[in-house]
Amino acid sequence: MAGYLNRCRASTLMEEQGLSALVLSQPETITYATGAFAGVASFWRRAGAAFVVVPADASRPMVAIVGDLQAKKFSIQSGISDVRSHRIWVETGSISQPDFDKPKRSPRPAQFDLKRSLALLRDVLAEQGLLKSKIGLELGFVPAADYLTFTKLDVQWQDCTRIVERLRSIKHRDEIVKLTIAAELAEAGRKQLINSITLGQTSEQMVEVWRNAVLVAAALRKLNPPSSTWAYISVGGDGFAAGGKAQRGDLIKIDVGCVIDGYSSDGARTVSLGKPNSEAVKVYDALHRAFDAGFALLKPGTALKDVYAGTATSMWNSGFETYGRGHFGHGVGASIWSEEWPFIAALETAAIEPNMVLAFETPWYIEGLGGFIIEDQMVITETGLDIVAPAPRNLRVIDV
Repeated sequence: MAGYLNRCRASTLMEEQGLSALVLSQPETITYATGAFAGVASFWRRAGAAFVVVPADASRPMVAIVGDLQAKKFSIQSGISDVRSHRIWVETGSISQPDFDKPKRSPRPAQFDLKRSLALLRDVLAEQGLLKSKIGLELGFVPAADYLTFTKLDVQWQDCTRIVERLRSIKHRDEIVKLTIAAELAEAGRKQLINSITLGQTSEQMVEVWRNAVLVAAALRKLNPPSSTWAYISVGGDGFAAGGKAQRGDLIKIDVGCVIDGYSSDGARTVSLGKPNSEAVKVYDALHRAFDAGFALLKPGTALKDVYAGTATSMWNSGFETYGRGHFGHGVGASIWSEEWPFIAALETAAIEPNMVLAFETPWYIEGLGGFIIEDQMVITETGLDIVAPAPRNLRVIDV
């Protein structure tokens, strides 16, 4: 079976919540679980374009429901033998097969027919004796406009969003490789950018320098270029907006990531173009100490809220008692952007586990000073952590 879903772990988490099965519907989750593309209909990001049924009994096979355009390829990619299909808007055919079995004078839906895909889902659940059971559904993804239709199935839907998040937070070695490559390419580009910054450059020009350097780094390693890249580079100003042309004393925040096969890295550094003013140095030093305080707590078994508390307390003890950053980092993976659960937040009781990949950060955006950020991507190991693409954390001062 392709994909990265740990069926034993999934069964344990389902048992804890009294669930008989999971019905996966978020495109990223389906690809994670099966290794297969959920289909073009999933681009609408409406529940029902595709489903994967994961029984709590790990000995029972998964079943998939996808658009008819993708059904054959989905089965090949995923290794799932039972793949059922519903009609989507794309008309296809084969010169070698007659069309006598196709419906006559029956237009396809403009997107896909949710009622039809749910009817197929009901058939699967009935065949597996799962009707009237407690079934997990990703309610964090299912639109409110669609949920009423789901309630017409004779099952007890329970939210399994956190179960899915917990499953996806523990990365397979292949996922770690993708995230590592992404981070290394991003850091290679950032290093080149820092060595190239000059007076008068704009954020947009810096982004172009960084992206070009990433492509060069990929070529030198004989790697395919990232499928996409993202960059939040700010010059002076408030630290979040792009800002204007770089001037002496400006802080430059470089928060960048590369995407490899859907997996996005995340890391950041701050530099000063010329000597920074004393207030900026004071803030950066406090953020650096806070980073070190939280970083020392990043190990398996530590509650995420304790990492938050250690980091925040350091800032408060440095005299910044109103500093209230909502989280000091997050998981990275194949989400729709660079942040996913778990979050290093004040009320997050979940513990750090081996094979989580986290981005730990201490940012602050201050109007009149600029953007401050230190952020490292790391893989949690059995005993501690490994930093991916390490780089100096000091405030780099660029001579001009």
